[in-house]
Amino acid sequence: MKSVRITLFCTVALPLLWLALSASAAAQYALGGMSDVVNETCPTVLGGDAADWVTETNNGTDIQTVCYHASISCPNTADLGVTYGVATPATASNGTMVFVPAKFGINTLPGNFVGEIPFDLYHASYQTIQFAFDSQWQLTGTSTASLKVAACRVATFVNFLYTTFYLTNTNNSPTAGMCAHSQSGGAGGLGFALTYYGAGSYLDKAGFVSGPEYGNLISGCTTPIHPEQNICPNTNGVYAMGCNTLAGTWTDRPNYQSGSAANLTTELDSDPPCYDKSYTYTTANRHTLAATSVVDDLDDASYNYPQTALSAYLCDDDSIWKNPSEAQGWYYYSQFTSTDLPATCNYTNSNSSTPNSCLMVNRVFGCTTVEEAATGYVCVGSSCPVCTGTPPSCTCGGVACNQHKTSTYAMRVNAESDYEDPVNGCIARHGAPRGTQAEKR
Repeated sequence: MKSVRITLFCTVALPLLWLALSASAAAQYALGGMSDVVNETCPTVLGGDAADWVTETNNGTDIQTVCYHASISCPNTADLGVTYGVATPATASNGTMVFVPAKFGINTLPGNFVGEIPFDLYHASYQTIQFAFDSQWQLTGTSTASLKVAACRVATFVNFLYTTFYLTNTNNSPTAGMCAHSQSGGAGGLGFALTYYGAGSYLDKAGFVSGPEYGNLISGCTTPIHPEQNICPNTNGVYAMGCNTLAGTWTDRPNYQSGSAANLTTELDSDPPCYDKSYTYTTANRHTLAATSVVDDLDDASYNYPQTALSAYLCDDDSIWKNPSEAQGWYYYSQFTSTDLPATCNYTNSNSSTPNSCLMVNRVFGCTTVEEAATGYVCVGSSCPVCTGTPPSCTCGGVACNQHKTSTYAMRVNAESDYEDPVNGCIARHGAPRGTQAEKR
């Protein structure tokens, strides 16, 4: 076993700790450090589930990843281990795609089957990186219970992958981008990384599936139940930035309930509990919840990423499972204005309300499981899925939606196409990557 021990400490703007920030502070937070980097045999199981590393053949045993384990250190948190696998194509790389795992972050996003995004992008000549934390990243392991503080781990690790693999890949094509794909709780972590830890300074594209979670925890955790929020609202027929005008407006309540509320109660160390009908929420509680939200309404946040494209995929039926990923995600996307993101994209074919804006919010119809947008379908051209019932039954182009027979509507197919698009996708927006083939020539 080959081992390498390094320590990396990075800062973004002023290295102020969360506890020292006030409402008038205007700063980005300090990243942490990486240490104890060890090359290891790729484990077959992580977090109790199959690791499903990227393979050469469909459902094969020919794993293409080189695996490592490392430790992340961040202010006001206990050190956290992480296992990661890097699959680098032999051909010129079209970009590096980091897959930020869902929920607690302890299971990799799978990539050993055709149709799974890590597998398909690797075979489209992208360097892919899957990872999983040793334990739940949202729990700081200290007396400081804060999702914003805990998200330093996600931000630090993604930045480490950028400097260690993307910037050093001498096989990058001149247009290769540094990008991240995230889901659910991981989308929340990536949202924190962009908003508070400066990830917009190097990420060329970020994709969010069912999130970011934790958008507004006042609305998410306080009682009574909050009114439904309009997702992709329109005023006199003019839709919000980045929305598909044919997909229309839909609604979702922002409150976490049942299992999702219980998870947040643990992550907040019950200070305060999330959506507890027997609890009286105070002004101090609301300040605490605001301060640990992706959208905190304080001056420490940044929603200005002029070189980062964003794509989102929001299931329109997560309210069935009492999970408000649509409303919580929309709190984040509604922060952006036309000058905050690049205006170099072309989403005309997606019927975007702002086709040149590099923000595309996709309504995903017919998700069959909570936050599993990969089971659903999106609008294609002038045709949108039509769904009825609970759970939904959908038709795509007049026939029953099917991941294979109506694959042009499938969310995964469209997400992959978006990443690979030479205008909208995972392309270098921060300048040509170092060590590109163009530089070698």
